[in-house]
Amino acid sequence: MRGFFPRGVVERGARQAFLVGTLALACLGGTACAAKHKRQQTSLPPQRVFEMAQQKIARKHYFTGRTMLQELMPRVPPDDRELLPRIQLAIADAFFKDGGQLNYGEALNGYRTFLTYYPNHEEAARVQFMVGMSLFQQALSPDRDQSLTNQAIQEFEKVGTTYPTSPYVEQARKKIVECHDRLAEHERLVGRFYQRRKKYNAAIDRYRAILDQYPLYNRTGQVLLDIGTCLLAVGNRPEAEEFFGRLFQDQPDGKLASRAKELLSEYDRSQQKEARKERKG
Repeated sequence: MRGFFPRGVVERGARQAFLVGTLALACLGGTACAAKHKRQQTSLPPQRVFEMAQQKIARKHYFTGRTMLQELMPRVPPDDRELLPRIQLAIADAFFKDGGQLNYGEALNGYRTFLTYYPNHEEAARVQFMVGMSLFQQALSPDRDQSLTNQAIQEFEKVGTTYPTSPYVEQARKKIVECHDRLAEHERLVGRFYQRRKKYNAAIDRYRAILDQYPLYNRTGQVLLDIGTCLLAVGNRPEAEEFFGRLFQDQPDGKLASRAKELLSEYDRSQQKEARKERKG
């Protein structure tokens, strides 16, 4: 052999063969350990396996925990009303806590399935809230389509209508306000798009809709400034001053109110200038 191959090549080949053999043994050992571990879980009572899985999830080992729960499901009788719903709910919670679009989708399916089979369960109100949260987390940014945000609102509203005495009602209301802020921001961005292209009437329509539909929007001041600016651009000073007046009242010393005063002064000066030109003409 040495007569045909250099010594270095032979040594490298031997090392590679040794590594391949070691990896093969490790894989076999790992597979054997995994199989043994699975057999041990199968021999344990379902309640004990459930507790072990919950411990995994508590340590943020979400995949491992929910896999244990999914493997436990066939061992629990379908008519079980104690452990089975807890397992199903824990799987959905593990998906939600894991995060990410796909996991939120799986959580949503799990929560909806739970409510289908256990609408009167003691955890049902929380699960209904989590249906809304799963949609809320999947919703796109305000500059994108907001259909999921609208769906989330519908699900949050069900918390109050279906479980009116639940402590989750207040949490759902707060989330609805956040959803409205997201929808309002979407409309504001569309309005700004029109405003920058000097399509002022289209922008005004968007800003009016925000002020009418989302009175608690956290950027109402900016909308008041923008709609006033657009109204001045189309020559409607009286209505512009009306919207600016709300800004002066809500934020008298703020930057937006200061800018509104500047815009009114600039508009008046430009009108006076035009009037002088007309008199000279």
